[in-house]
Amino acid sequence: MTPQDSLRQRTLRTLTTRRIGRRVLTVVTLCASAAALSLVALPGHAQSNPINGVVPSTPTAPAPAAGPDFGDAADQNAALGLYLQRSFDAIDTNHDGKIDRNEWAAYQRSQLQARRATFERYFKAADKDGDGYLSRDEVAASEPFLYQHFDEIDVNHDGKLSPAEIRAYFRRYYHEREQADATTTKP
Repeated sequence: MTPQDSLRQRTLRTLTTRRIGRRVLTVVTLCASAAALSLVALPGHAQSNPINGVVPSTPTAPAPAAGPDFGDAADQNAALGLYLQRSFDAIDTNHDGKIDRNEWAAYQRSQLQARRATFERYFKAADKDGDGYLSRDEVAASEPFLYQHFDEIDVNHDGKLSPAEIRAYFRRYYHEREQADATTTKP
């Protein structure tokens, strides 16, 4: 084996590790969004729906002065299991124990609607004069990331950002990141 072969093998291992890490991050992100959906869509879910015959409840004993011990692997696994069960239950609307295409599509639509509503809420909060656009001063006061990229986002160079320009920028931004990830992970 030559030193170049060894370097190539290490590089491939590194790229494979990064690829696996991104996949794990994607799964964790999916689970987090599912949990957010379950918390928003089903506010009393934990108290009313038993999981494996056990209804989760709040502890009756006071918490220790130092706070809860989240470093315990058993506690983390139990919390993760509960979180995944709640997320699955939120997506599995007909409660048949399976997530079919229609349930997944409905879940994705609800997530998209929630993201759009959040975007609109943040945009309206940043739009102090209420004209439907964000001026450079409004962006500087409320959205540092957009301010750093203001000229790049403002494609028609009118000195203000429309919701469509911001959405288009983020589509390009995430597409470019996907492309960069794809080129770095190919062996």
